[in-house]
Amino acid sequence: MPIAKINVFEEARNLTQPLLVIDLAEVDDVAARLFISQGMVAWHRHVDQEQLFLAIDGELVLESEWGNIALQSGEMAVIPKAVGHRCGSAARTIGLVFERRFFSNRQNGQRRLFVLEGAGELNPVSIGAEAMTLEGTFVPSRLTTVDELVLSVARCEGEAEERVPSHGSELLLVQESSLTLETALGTVTLDRGEMAVIPQGILYRARASEAAVVLLATKDAPP
Repeated sequence: MPIAKINVFEEARNLTQPLLVIDLAEVDDVAARLFISQGMVAWHRHVDQEQLFLAIDGELVLESEWGNIALQSGEMAVIPKAVGHRCGSAARTIGLVFERRFFSNRQNGQRRLFVLEGAGELNPVSIGAEAMTLEGTFVPSRLTTVDELVLSVARCEGEAEERVPSHGSELLLVQESSLTLETALGTVTLDRGEMAVIPQGILYRARASEAAVVLLATKDAPP
């Protein structure tokens, strides 16, 4: 089966109502879900799962028991388990949320029923700012995690060394410029806002004629 390319902006145009959520891709037991934000959702909490919010286009506001932040395009933050929160925006905003597809009874009961208000804080991460600090071609640098999913950033200019996802499948989302992936399943070119998932064990090579910034999502190595 060839590598499928998913265009976030095209999929977003098909969402005619705010706050609807659709699954775009899966990284093993974690889903990358697309939503359109305009207005605010009700306060709620998740005792079974963490959530990572990524602003794709626009400004996404996260209000929580651990403080409030506003994510600009290319910024993300994790809402820990049991932290009461809500998200929204004044204008139409495109966002992604990464979260587990299964509940705690399928994940060894690792839930959290409550947290102390103000005991922590939300930490926004800018993909672009972190990419500016990188050296080398396609050497991923870890940004954050959501449950066991690791989010990293890499810069690619020229041809990178071969890479193979060894602990699970790997999602690549282009943030800047364009990137070509050569695999045994075929070759695919991703532009800004496009993503693809490389299955576990499939060797691939990335190349870019101009500096490309890529967000990678893959399962953490087992302890």
